[in-house]
Amino acid sequence: MHRRIILCLFSFVLLLAACDEKESNIGVNLQDPSTFYDGIVDSAFCRAVTIRSDSLITSGLSSTPLGCYSNPDFGSSEASFFSQIITSDNSWGFDTNCHIDSVVLSLSISKLYPALSPGEVANLHFEVYQLQQAPEGDSVYYCFNSLPVGNVCFFDDVVSIRYGDTMIADMRLNDNFVSLIEDANLQSADDMVETLKGVRIRLLNDGSPVMATINLTASATRVTTHYRYITGGDTMVRQYEFTIGHSAPHFSRFVNNYSGSLAAFMGGGADSLAGNRYLYLFPMGGTNVKLDFGSFVRQFSSQHPLAVIHHAELLLPVADISPSDHPSTVAAFRCNSDGTLSSVPDYYDPYTFSGYDGGYDSAGYYRIRITQHLQKLLRAGDDNGTVLALYEQLYDARRVVFNGFDTSATSGNAVRLRFVYSE
Repeated sequence: MHRRIILCLFSFVLLLAACDEKESNIGVNLQDPSTFYDGIVDSAFCRAVTIRSDSLITSGLSSTPLGCYSNPDFGSSEASFFSQIITSDNSWGFDTNCHIDSVVLSLSISKLYPALSPGEVANLHFEVYQLQQAPEGDSVYYCFNSLPVGNVCFFDDVVSIRYGDTMIADMRLNDNFVSLIEDANLQSADDMVETLKGVRIRLLNDGSPVMATINLTASATRVTTHYRYITGGDTMVRQYEFTIGHSAPHFSRFVNNYSGSLAAFMGGGADSLAGNRYLYLFPMGGTNVKLDFGSFVRQFSSQHPLAVIHHAELLLPVADISPSDHPSTVAAFRCNSDGTLSSVPDYYDPYTFSGYDGGYDSAGYYRIRITQHLQKLLRAGDDNGTVLALYEQLYDARRVVFNGFDTSATSGNAVRLRFVYSE
């Protein structure tokens, strides 16, 4: 069932990407700022578990994590990237008059984890190897997929970049790559794919794990060939750009080694972990959280069959053991009776989405507005569960720990639902 839950998450990420909402403080008396009404303020608690997530689709991402991340409460993670290198215009631009001087692989980096101070230099150890089999454009790849890697290395060295808004890692590929282009009888774009196959790119851990988010749609992410075109005694300096990622078939592989409280997930062990004290949201095919308000929904709908929910928000208090670099957004999904997921209806309503978008509040909570979601649960009279996932789980290394559902274990600051209703 958990696999079916996770497969639904990827398709929803692009829908949320269009939303750019402002955070707001927890409302006094939980009053919706756009309406005025008299109502009864109430709270509800739930059961909750941390569930293992290992079936994310990673083919065709627009951004991807790359490198290593380590945290004692979660364990370690490694992300590697597999891609074809294709011609940018579906044609081959070289002939016997071309003499290649250099080939440079460039990656546009949008974030680094852990973050550095502005202007600080990061030394990143990249490794680029040739694949023995090209990624297929019509195949679906998951976070656990891989492809065989040969022994031909195109790059293995440290690249220094200065931390800031614009970060480009330039890697001059060695003669192993140049010779494949110069020596092979490449007559078409298909010939090049057949010869090059593709590459696996890694950002290695040299003692201080670092992870980067690579923007695969940025114009700076490319492979540039610098060459001279010599004919009739004339020499013209030119360059030709190949595409990597973006429109080229590509996918990412995530390897998570759970430790600490999550060690039970290692080796495909436990599927869930009781959330009495803590709940863990871990990106890159790590973990999600499942909440169950079934007991409350059944009792409340029986006692208040005509209740109208005016406002409801899910409060997710951040635990004291959580990393201080908070993920941007937590997304909520409704579990259907057949095990699939659908987004909570509040995400679709442009009039009620603002201010309750799952972002972090300065009071120490993540807040998700679920007014319509709760109303639908009460009408159904039961709850199949609500799954929480990190909005940027496919390309962001940040993670978070919430207080669990047990009020005695969390000094009363447990994950809970706050709502206003009338009858």
